[in-house]
Amino acid sequence: MYELISGLAPYHDVSHDESLAIKICLGLRPRFNIEVPQLIVHLIKRCLDENPLKRPTADEIANILCSWYVEFNSQMELKQKIKESKEINNKILGDSSISSTSSPLSYKTHSRAIYTSRLINFNNLPESKNSDDYYNLYDDIISKEYSSN
Repeated sequence: MYELISGLAPYHDVSHDESLAIKICLGLRPRFNIEVPQLIVHLIKRCLDENPLKRPTADEIANILCSWYVEFNSQMELKQKIKESKEINNKILGDSSISSTSSPLSYKTHSRAIYTSRLINFNNLPESKNSDDYYNLYDDIISKEYSSN
């Protein structure tokens, strides 16, 4: 979900190593480089909860998205929030009339960012948790603790 909205693979700019695994266990989550409507941020945060039992199922996500679609067609407030997000993103990313051959969301992937299945054997990882301020942040999905990383 994060990748579809942001156009970025999670943690594309850092090495996928034991250090990243530890930070994720301690509450690190991907950061948006664009404006995202708040209700979508809340859904993403649920999807990234450290406790798998608190994450929504695929059926729940489908139902949520369907309800948003129905609301979108009947609710001006939701339409306005999406319009505002698009306007902000156009300012962040530049002119939206850029040709499809040069994406405004193009990025370089870290040479040690690996997105294929592989066996990872990290010993002594800390117990997984959400960051202490994870649910208190409403404008982003990342902890302030990790905002400089």
